[in-house]
Amino acid sequence: MADTYETGAIWAPQDNTTVTSYPSALPKWQRDYYEGVLLETLRVKSILVPYSKVVEDFGALNTKVIHYSEVYDLEPNWNATAEQTIWKKGMYLDSRSISINLNWYHDIIKYSDHLDVFTYLNGGDARGIVRNKLGVAMTDMLDILALNAYLTHPNVLYGGDATTRATLEAGDTFDLTLCEEIRTQMEEDEIPGVASVDDGGGATILCITTPRNIKNIRTAASGDWIDVNNYHATGRKFRSEAGMWAGVRFVKTNRLWLRNRGPITVNTTLNGATEEGAGSAATVDSIYKPGQDHHDRYIELTSIAGFNVGDYITIHAGSTTAVEDGDGTQETRRIEAIGVGTGGTANSVSLNKPLLKAHDNGAKVVTGLDIHGSLFMGGKGVAMGIAERPNVIVPPKFDDALLINRIGWRGLLKFQLWQPEVFRVYLTTGA
Repeated sequence: MADTYETGAIWAPQDNTTVTSYPSALPKWQRDYYEGVLLETLRVKSILVPYSKVVEDFGALNTKVIHYSEVYDLEPNWNATAEQTIWKKGMYLDSRSISINLNWYHDIIKYSDHLDVFTYLNGGDARGIVRNKLGVAMTDMLDILALNAYLTHPNVLYGGDATTRATLEAGDTFDLTLCEEIRTQMEEDEIPGVASVDDGGGATILCITTPRNIKNIRTAASGDWIDVNNYHATGRKFRSEAGMWAGVRFVKTNRLWLRNRGPITVNTTLNGATEEGAGSAATVDSIYKPGQDHHDRYIELTSIAGFNVGDYITIHAGSTTAVEDGDGTQETRRIEAIGVGTGGTANSVSLNKPLLKAHDNGAKVVTGLDIHGSLFMGGKGVAMGIAERPNVIVPPKFDDALLINRIGWRGLLKFQLWQPEVFRVYLTTGA
């Protein structure tokens, strides 16, 4: 089987093994191969997806709904049986069920035959594009969808005296006492724990949290913290595991660093629509030259009052100033320059990276308190319902010059709350 293709070779069905239900020019055997490459990238790089229960029902492709039922554990009657009792009523069976309403998710890369960036990075190798670009983007999307499902827990815990995100304050940081209480409650509820997702091993209570929270725990716990390098040789290591404290093993990831998701401190709007590629400063960190020169090196705001160089701003299309977890339009960037020095007007700002999404005139531009989330895992509390696995699609070229290649992925799936009793969500701020 060839690993590479001449640019433009994948442009039409090549034999009668093409699966007509997929909008792809790849023969089935090639599509299966690249689907494996795509899912291998997900398995190797994702943080939160492996902690989701996979529920597959390919028969739900038409209904778009997966129904799942499970039987409760039995309740034994431990009274002694009288000798004259020849018929026992028996233990009662009952069940519970959930419905997972599936959605289509997909994304795509489009590039010219003469796009030197892809030629240079991938050598014309479709595997490189699938693994290094498309696969990583899909991993990011699915991890975010999994996180958003976890954040829908009905009983979220908050730092300090806060009762909602909006009431969190800067000093409401991770509380080690509450950490021990959460672990104890989960043990009292006989929650089984999580087995290592990397290479097997025993079950344990796991906390997935941010590097900032782990730094605070390691500092406050002093000698009680055990670094992962001191025990992983005799046990099993979770991906990105940092260490252990009070019987809880900690995994660090910036996925749980929710930028500007707390109370908003400064807000304004875009004064004019933006396009992909706009907004980056000409030079960042005195070395990088991001973006392309034909785009504006700034974006225009209605007001720059309250913003400072170094602030992280979030641009989003929400109906209120609050940044919502499920809003896929959002982008967060660091301010590199403000005012006429950007090349724009007095109300313009330049950013550390180009905007990679288009934003409408009037879109919200905010900065606020960052939230640091912690997921205490005692089992797989979110389900990933699948009716069609994520798979590679390579539509045929259709432009007049047959120059534009497209390669993407799609899947019919849904991340949904499954068993909220087996995990806890704890939202705090970072010191």
